[in-house]
Amino acid sequence: MSICHTARVLVVELLSVALMACSGDRRPGVIVTDSAGVMIIENQEPMWQGEDWRIGNDPVLEIGTRDSPSHYQFDRIEHVLRLDDGVIVVADGGSAELRFFDSSGHFVTSSGGRGNAPGEYQMIESIGAGPGDSIWVYDFGARRFTVLTSNGIVSRTMTLDGTLSNVGAVGRLDDGSFVVREYWSSRRRDMELVTGLRRDPAAIARYSPDGLTIDTIGLFPGREVFIGSENGRAVMSAPLFAHSTSAAVANNTVIIGDQNTFQIGLYSSDGVLTRLVRLLDIDLRLTEQDIAQLKQQRLAAQPPATRPSLSNHMDRMDVPANRPAYREIVVDELGNLWVEDYQPEPRKSSRWTIVASDGRLLGTIGTPPTFKLLEVGDTWVLGVGLDEVDVEYVRLYKLDKSTLDSEDQDQLR
Repeated sequence: MSICHTARVLVVELLSVALMACSGDRRPGVIVTDSAGVMIIENQEPMWQGEDWRIGNDPVLEIGTRDSPSHYQFDRIEHVLRLDDGVIVVADGGSAELRFFDSSGHFVTSSGGRGNAPGEYQMIESIGAGPGDSIWVYDFGARRFTVLTSNGIVSRTMTLDGTLSNVGAVGRLDDGSFVVREYWSSRRRDMELVTGLRRDPAAIARYSPDGLTIDTIGLFPGREVFIGSENGRAVMSAPLFAHSTSAAVANNTVIIGDQNTFQIGLYSSDGVLTRLVRLLDIDLRLTEQDIAQLKQQRLAAQPPATRPSLSNHMDRMDVPANRPAYREIVVDELGNLWVEDYQPEPRKSSRWTIVASDGRLLGTIGTPPTFKLLEVGDTWVLGVGLDEVDVEYVRLYKLDKSTLDSEDQDQLR
């Protein structure tokens, strides 16, 4: 689906929600109100009666092997991307290269490799498409964006300045600018040692296409950490059930949520909040059983010799009062938000809450076992799956919407 068509879908649906808000919409399950120019969509129940969208049980395409040839062997797939012509691009972390496969899954070419020269990468964090048929790559190690043609030829690079630290990529807007986020704040903190749980403000910002100017979209809670004290110095650790801030882009909209509650904000590219989407009546409280179960899972994943020290370390850390409301946010081709339900590691499968582009809660959908969903089209989902010995495969599944009635199909296309 073209970007222009997606934009038209968003405009039509946003207009319909705006009209409902003006008339005081009170449809069953959703309340739309306006507060100081911000549209608030509060969902009490889903539109679907059941799981109206389904992901197929078996992949329609699988790329990968345990043996040779080497181009089909992967080592830490960081991201995957499906282009308009069906070509699949795989960012392989182990080799620091992009691998291109045709729509049948046959290897075509590779690009990149480990290094510092243009077109080489130290640590690929993410990749994305657009505008047009271009591909972008963000190298976390080099703090550099690389823009390539659809067949992997380098067009240009952009290295971020030192304004922000610990920077990850969120996505690319229609005007070619890049949205980035800090994982931890670069601003000065109170030098006094304060132990316990902490979420310092971290920036989400937009770099111009040439990388010369930066605009802050806003400050949001960064990753939650636990600050402990050892020998008079601060030691930072990741607590159990740690919160972070999720972010994504769709056309010229930046989507941000801090995971404290099921609330997601939609911001214009210049940082103006335009909509809030909420799901009500979600119980996020943690029990002692939840905490004990996660500790046991973490211990079981470690060698026996290290378990006593890890157990002591976890016992010393504070635990948040509530679990995060969700994890990742993925935007599909139609502008719908796929919000990953929170569950602690290790994750064998996942469920996603789907919110339509106008803010209505559609329902939930489950993914196949050991499958990590990364990209969603109109009729497909793409991601990474594992076999019984944890070998990685790129897997493409059919997304079946046939259970929707014809009226709902027309609304969602």
